[in-house]
Amino acid sequence: MTDDELGVMWTTLEPTAGQRRRIDARVFAWLDAHDTPLAAEWLGLFTATPVSAVGLVSASAVSVVVATPVLWLARALVFV
Repeated sequence: MTDDELGVMWTTLEPTAGQRRRIDARVFAWLDAHDTPLAAEWLGLFTATPVSAVGLVSASAVSVVVATPVLWLARALVFV
C-alpha cells in the first residue's frame, strides 16, 4: 500500500464537516424521536406487565414496613 492509497482510504473514513453535521442531526433526531418521559416509562411498565407491577408495589410496601424498625435500630446503635 502506498501513501497515496492510504491517504485516499483515510479521507474515505473521515467525514467532512458537512457529513459530520448531517450525522449529528440524524443521531439527535433519532434520540429525540425515541425519548420518552420517565412517567410514561413507569406507566408502560404497569400496563405491560401487571404481575411485575403487583410485585413492585408489594416490594415497596414491604420495604416501608421493614425500614422503620431497621432505621430505629440503627439510630439507637449510633446514639448509644
